[in-house]
Amino acid sequence: MFARVSLGTIACVLATSVALPQWAVAQESGGKTATSEPATELDALVVDGAKKKKPKAKSKPKQARSGSVSAAPPAPTATALPASDSINTDAATTENSGSYIPTVSTIGGKLALPVKETPRSISVLTRKRLDDENVTTVEEAATRATGVYVRNQGDLNDGPFFYARGFLMSVSENGVPLDTTYYGSGFDTAIYDRVEIIRGPDGLMQGQGQLGGSINLVRKAPLAQRQVRTELSAGQWDAFRGLIDVSTPLLASGAVRGRFVVQAETRDSFVDYAGTEKLLGFGSLAFDLTDQTTLTVSALTQQSTVNPYFGAMHIRDTNTYTPRKMFLGAGWSEFNYRRNELTAELAHRFNEDWSLNVNLSRRDYDDHKRFAFHNPHPNFHQTGTSALLNRATWFEGEHWTGDMHVKGRLNFLGRRHEIVAGANFEDFGHERWIRNAPSVGLWPAGNPEVPYVELSKAASTISDVTQQGLYAQGRFEVMSWLHLHAGARLSNYKSQSQASATGITTVLYDEDNVFTPYGGVVVDVTRDWAVYASYADIFRPQSITTTDASDATLPPIVGEQYEVGVKGSLLDGRLMPSFALFRASDTGRALRDPLNPGYYIAAGEVLSEGIDIELAARPLPGWEFTSGYTYTDTTFAAGQPAEVGTRFNSFFPKHTFKFWSNYTFADGMLAGTSLGLGVRAYSESSTSFASPYPATVSQPAYAVVDGRIGFKLDERSELSINVTNMFDTVYLPYPDVRGFYGEPRRAVAKITTNW
Repeated sequence: MFARVSLGTIACVLATSVALPQWAVAQESGGKTATSEPATELDALVVDGAKKKKPKAKSKPKQARSGSVSAAPPAPTATALPASDSINTDAATTENSGSYIPTVSTIGGKLALPVKETPRSISVLTRKRLDDENVTTVEEAATRATGVYVRNQGDLNDGPFFYARGFLMSVSENGVPLDTTYYGSGFDTAIYDRVEIIRGPDGLMQGQGQLGGSINLVRKAPLAQRQVRTELSAGQWDAFRGLIDVSTPLLASGAVRGRFVVQAETRDSFVDYAGTEKLLGFGSLAFDLTDQTTLTVSALTQQSTVNPYFGAMHIRDTNTYTPRKMFLGAGWSEFNYRRNELTAELAHRFNEDWSLNVNLSRRDYDDHKRFAFHNPHPNFHQTGTSALLNRATWFEGEHWTGDMHVKGRLNFLGRRHEIVAGANFEDFGHERWIRNAPSVGLWPAGNPEVPYVELSKAASTISDVTQQGLYAQGRFEVMSWLHLHAGARLSNYKSQSQASATGITTVLYDEDNVFTPYGGVVVDVTRDWAVYASYADIFRPQSITTTDASDATLPPIVGEQYEVGVKGSLLDGRLMPSFALFRASDTGRALRDPLNPGYYIAAGEVLSEGIDIELAARPLPGWEFTSGYTYTDTTFAAGQPAEVGTRFNSFFPKHTFKFWSNYTFADGMLAGTSLGLGVRAYSESSTSFASPYPATVSQPAYAVVDGRIGFKLDERSELSINVTNMFDTVYLPYPDVRGFYGEPRRAVAKITTNW
């Protein structure tokens, strides 16, 4: 698997995995190094609070039951998680916290660090916030995150594209990077504890990836205590959804725990003939093999049937589109997606300070689509007709991912430090078939009675993407108020495809031993405030056919970012503001060589500059809110003469603002009632295209307002009503020759019960 990484390098990592914890123990016992803080005992690898034998500690205040009306869950405190607890990734769990404020985050590395101590712009959508806003898809979650813009392509591209700071973002699950060329719409958020987002390159964990940042989806884990949650909801366009989420110890000792989630959904759309049916099943078992070792195995399956929405077509010589409710395709169009996944994770704790984690996952794809929709036509504005794209596709894939890392803390020169070292890999092999039906000529828009023709598989394209990497990261205490963050990754990446008709294999990308550094510094100005600076980069291979005049493939495009900022944790962690200035760029984009026709030079550059402001707070018991504003200015810094100085990705708004607030009344006549209000606002965006005719279209600035009201039915149950796009704003997030309207006003009623 790691054939292109030297055996010596791998040996060093494996030796470190075993020797470093033992060396650290020797330092602790033999050196008796003094520290400014007493050691804190940790259950580093316990799955969400599984019971272990520990010395008695001072009792903690009991958390109010989730069904309680008069008491709100306790807010996280700034001192609850000292830096020495960074080994304990379970500390990042947000389920049952009852808060929008994350205590720690694991994105950008494997260390679970307090948000204030991380020298990057990060956001976390906690389980509480996902539930309050009734977020059920990854797209909906990303739409609500600070600085993130979602380019919706309906169902044509198997899901949306995520952008931050003007650039595409990557996706990972439980910290393991995923190939996003066929990520699709992803799984239902019912299986996730939280959604972590880092803005700017995440090269340390991603290797080959996107400059915009990364979205990390963290799965729920089996709990030590019994918990049953059910949801039933109904909404506009015949939308019905049910969920049961059960976590329970399977042995009285708690040494075996299980979690099982079943979710079913069916819904139509604001557009006739469009709709979705989805069924998901998730099961996870955690076994405490010893007091120090836990094995977790899980299985996941999701089946979706989609009657796709094909968007609206631009009306030539105007800035308008066909009506929002017009269906521009065949009524029989249907996409069928099937995802099956098996995962195993082994976690071992050497001692209180050091642990080892090994994760292996396999995901299978089996998709079939049969559809027909209107292709834009230059005379559509006059005739109301256009040609149809009438096609069938099949996709079968096998996706393996794995990660192994050791992490811990040690005392050296009187200071405490945390480090992690590991390796991860990804292997995504897939086969795709495409078959077009005979043309039916120009077809009237809005007529779904397109003739159906059965199509079968023909020649296919077989592709394989592999990526391996070694990484290391450290958080070093230079002084009690000064911490240095440093890390690096060594990556191999290869992508190749083969046409089944010819048997010829073509290497698309091939990069070996790409070095990706990361660094940062955090200065605690006061107990509540810290300032930071950081540098991060990432690489993206260029096509093997993109060669210079010597026939050498151009080196990878390198994206890098400089960021400085201020973060705070005030009022015992109930108020967490952050402010950041960033400058991100990618260099080495291929430009046609003016002196050697047919060849390229690596001379293109895109620059993104801006600010990020975010505030998460719990001003009063029962009142949670979060808000974020981002200004982004993107330009071509170097490129073709006509584009230098012009805006890059002009569809990405310069200004975005996100806000959500929810308040629960604790007493009085309104006891148990909660009110929520949210705003998502964007400045103007535009897109230019050349086919089937040259034009520039724009989406004026707009805002979408959401609302919520909840009622406690009893100690266990709540009825909530969420209304999205309350004022029925009409907008197209990505204006193009084909646009996709944002969803109109929609109301959903949900009953949630915690048994």
